[in-house]
Amino acid sequence: MEPKKRKPLSAYSIALGVIALAFLAGLTLGSLLSIKGGEAADGAIAGYLSPLTQNGVPRPDAVRVTLNTFFFPALCFALGFAIPGVALIPLAVLTRGFLIAYSASSFARVFGAVDGTIFSLSLFGIPLLLSLPCLLWIGTHGLMNSTALLGSAHRKIGVSLHMKTGLIRFGIALCALAVSAAVEIFLCPILAAIAVQRL
Repeated sequence: MEPKKRKPLSAYSIALGVIALAFLAGLTLGSLLSIKGGEAADGAIAGYLSPLTQNGVPRPDAVRVTLNTFFFPALCFALGFAIPGVALIPLAVLTRGFLIAYSASSFARVFGAVDGTIFSLSLFGIPLLLSLPCLLWIGTHGLMNSTALLGSAHRKIGVSLHMKTGLIRFGIALCALAVSAAVEIFLCPILAAIAVQRL
């Protein structure tokens, strides 16, 4: 009896694996560097939180939150129509993972695993539940498009074929990202104010 032949991995599975590994690498790197943070990092975190414990948690700047929420998904979307996206999209996802892990690990290191983690979740836990799937989704398809362009002899045709579906996909992601930004602006300050009382 002949052994069953394994089906080759699809382009989507390979791209998703690369994006997932890049994100995990960013998380690992951010956590490791946070552990090695010195007194300067500790002082910066303490300086950030001391006004919050006295004056409450203010509502974050809407422009800053919007830029932070949309930047990496928009970057991955744009790079999906360029050959350099093959390398730059995983790098962008790695950077996002690094920033998330470094922030959360720094709070946990300074204020303890439980209190620091709770405060981190209050600040950006719910928004990340909405924005991270969008980033991974857009990044995966962007990497697929970039890879197809790299190996295609008809690059202009490839761009035009992927543009319509890419725009629809990005439009769906924009809706989820808008909700994520709204949650971070209006709900997270309330949750953070509760969490600050534990610190």
